[in-house]
Amino acid sequence: MYKIVDCVENDADYIVDKLVEYNKSQVPKSQEKDFVDIEKKIVDEEGNIIAGYLAVMYCWKVIYLDILWVDERYRRSGLGSQLLKNLEELAKAEECTLIHLDTFDFQAKDFYIRHGYELFGTLEDCPKGHCRYYLKKKLN
Repeated sequence: MYKIVDCVENDADYIVDKLVEYNKSQVPKSQEKDFVDIEKKIVDEEGNIIAGYLAVMYCWKVIYLDILWVDERYRRSGLGSQLLKNLEELAKAEECTLIHLDTFDFQAKDFYIRHGYELFGTLEDCPKGHCRYYLKKKLN
């Protein structure tokens, strides 16, 4: 009989490794490292973080933009656009073919659309009463 139990120590890494192993058996990877973290920030004169992004380039030179954040005091000042342009330039330099992301209805869907991202999915009631949007931008 099988049972579901909590993971301990390196169990989560093992599960990720096994899925990545399977994925690579189906589609050969096109980069040396399976996952490359890309983390950038903008700081003010005192060194305080006022904006930044967290992304990952995975197996097939595809980038997932996990977080792009700008402090409320600096929104609509062009910092978000600068960060997005930085990521796209880095992606092109690495010969990436696609960037994808998700955002909520109370966040930045229209911002990404203005920058050439295409809506490809909507998850309603996530969280309840709101929508989560999935966007992509082809780079080649």
